[in-house]
Amino acid sequence: MLVGLGAMGVASAGAGLGTTAYFSDEESFENNTITAGQFELEVTQSTHVVDQDGIGPDEQTFDAMLAAAQEDDATIEVVDGFLDITDAKPGDSYKYCWDVCVKHNPGYVQITLDGDESTGNQNGVDHVDASGLLSEYMLAVVTIDDQQAGDSEEIVFEGTLGELIDEWDEGGLIHAYAGVENDEPVVEYCHLPCESDVEGAELAADSVEVCVYLYLPSHGDIGEEVAVDGTSFDITESMSPGNLVQGASFSGDVHFAAEQCRHNDDPFAEEAESDDTANESDVSGDDGGN
Repeated sequence: MLVGLGAMGVASAGAGLGTTAYFSDEESFENNTITAGQFELEVTQSTHVVDQDGIGPDEQTFDAMLAAAQEDDATIEVVDGFLDITDAKPGDSYKYCWDVCVKHNPGYVQITLDGDESTGNQNGVDHVDASGLLSEYMLAVVTIDDQQAGDSEEIVFEGTLGELIDEWDEGGLIHAYAGVENDEPVVEYCHLPCESDVEGAELAADSVEVCVYLYLPSHGDIGEEVAVDGTSFDITESMSPGNLVQGASFSGDVHFAAEQCRHNDDPFAEEAESDDTANESDVSGDDGGN
């Protein structure tokens, strides 16, 4: 009996140990991720027209480059990149374009333009009247083949090249459905992406094409109505440069910037503020206040 009672005591002690454990449970959710999306801008530039009446060296170069490209693809109608113009004359016209594509997510696109110019006198041209700038006389028309306008071409600027530089240098074209809403021009809209790795993203059928048409009026245009890509200009004597632009040169930089549309009610505001700050910092004076 004593041995049996001892065995029972040990068993009781063992059972008592089990009653001190806490209740417990465990759940897990693994591989939870948040991945930032992609945003990208792609721009392709091209030369579409160089019209120098069939006898200019730049037109001959353009035609030769185009013919070479068409040997591989007969559907090609443009020359990739920009053709540098070395022999512009009054009466010449040009067309340059950019295909603009945002990728992966909708975005705003801003286009700005700045230029560097010199007169013929500065370039060593020995002509008493060679004091004019090309931007003062060259007519410019800017069009957009727009996603929201059913791929129809809309005019967003018409004037001189100098006026275009001034307009685009002051904040650029925040690209732009060139329509009117409530009697006010619509000056911005959100590009749909041309391609995307985002599942279910809404895509645009085509990229957006921005084109600049340039025409340098001639003496023969005075008193006439000249069409530049369908936009009519009444040419007065003061609009024809004649010898004033002999040897004049213009070089320009076109800048494209993109920002996401989502949660962005004031696109490119930071760039505008930084530009203002830079302009302010460039201002200096001497002790006399000059």
